[in-house]
Amino acid sequence: MCVLLSACGGNGLPPVGEGGSESIRMEISLAGDVCGVVTAQATVQADDIGVIGPVPLDVTGTSIQGRINSVPAGVSRTVSVFAFNALGLEVYAGSVKVDVAAGQVTAARLALRRNTTNCPGSTTGAIDIIGVLESGEPQPDAGTDAGTDPDGGIVLGGADFNFSFQEATLADNGVIHFMDTDSDRIRRLDLEARAFLPALVGTGDVTAMAVSPDGTASYVAYTGGRIDIFDSQAGGSGRFFAAAPAYVSEMVVAGNYLFTVDGSGAWSTQALYQRSTGARVHAVDWRFSAGNLTFSPLDNSVYYVDVGVSPSDVHRVPVDMTAGRIGNELESPYHGSYNLSSPLRLLPDGSAFILGSGLLFNTSDLTYRSSIGLQFVDVAFHGDRMYIIDTVGGTTQLRVLNSRFDILSAAYYPGTALRIFSHGGKIVLLTSVGSGGFEVRILNP
Repeated sequence: MCVLLSACGGNGLPPVGEGGSESIRMEISLAGDVCGVVTAQATVQADDIGVIGPVPLDVTGTSIQGRINSVPAGVSRTVSVFAFNALGLEVYAGSVKVDVAAGQVTAARLALRRNTTNCPGSTTGAIDIIGVLESGEPQPDAGTDAGTDPDGGIVLGGADFNFSFQEATLADNGVIHFMDTDSDRIRRLDLEARAFLPALVGTGDVTAMAVSPDGTASYVAYTGGRIDIFDSQAGGSGRFFAAAPAYVSEMVVAGNYLFTVDGSGAWSTQALYQRSTGARVHAVDWRFSAGNLTFSPLDNSVYYVDVGVSPSDVHRVPVDMTAGRIGNELESPYHGSYNLSSPLRLLPDGSAFILGSGLLFNTSDLTYRSSIGLQFVDVAFHGDRMYIIDTVGGTTQLRVLNSRFDILSAAYYPGTALRIFSHGGKIVLLTSVGSGGFEVRILNP
């Protein structure tokens, strides 16, 4: 973080106020913010002038900016800055004494300290803040709470990225598959080549997409129930795979099977299709409508949050890989006692999954395990670190947590949060940057 405190009246800046009255200006970069600052204010006080303020400061998502006008010139003016999170809790505060001289520019060093009660973490949360003002315009020094500058990363964007997608899946081969229902196709971005591969063009109105973990096969469902399979080696051409009795709303690759949810039967029907033949080997109705299907190869189970049901719940559906059958469905024992918002993401060891509300549930019996205390749009894992993204004031906030869920660092990027992945030792961040467009940033963890 960087702050610039200046008493302005000389060096080309117009004087503020009359006589010896000056203006103290400041700019604080939010690059090192780990507590989600959304508002801030500042005060100036001294024995001979009392207290001026608090004066609201502007929080843009990337910095705090503002000025305190009509500060009488004099010595030992205490400038204090306070920053608050979305709950109105003070998460940073600090002060410094400056001498305000008429017609001169004053540079000062200020240290904001994290309030570990309102924003707990594994460190004291000290933020070194320093600035030098030469011409009256702030020159940020880009210091951060984590001690290193946030990595701007490799940015992929442009005209090719000007489309909307309803779902994005990253395969092990480093190709992101985007389900674009506006143009009824699956677009594919090769992260290694940093370029799009030929799109998988559908034969109807696309309703669902599934991709094999290795990226060699993609499945596309359409209104009416048709499902096509696309071979990644064959480019953009597909072929008929199977026909469901009703359109498929969700599907996921589950080992040697394609697990689908369609609207046939009572309530919804879950079905298994053999990937080698396209045969529908088993189906069970009286099941819930599902959102965000996730398959775990560690226990051969599909996890999801039901949709269109109140109260909502989380579910586990075991799949017998030998017999090709769908097992009895397990629900959590809570039935509405918790906020069960999507997305649902499995922990790397498969022992639990985490929801967008920040809650973790054990995969074995769907009992509550813990909470990270933070809501998010998406999450990715790298080593023993958790990377969560959310949108703060039209800007994407990326926070890094350790295994104890302490916030280690935070960074901010243009656009609203969409998705985040971990691949090849890198963090891949997707943010929306305009009407239907988005950017991809490849970041060092």
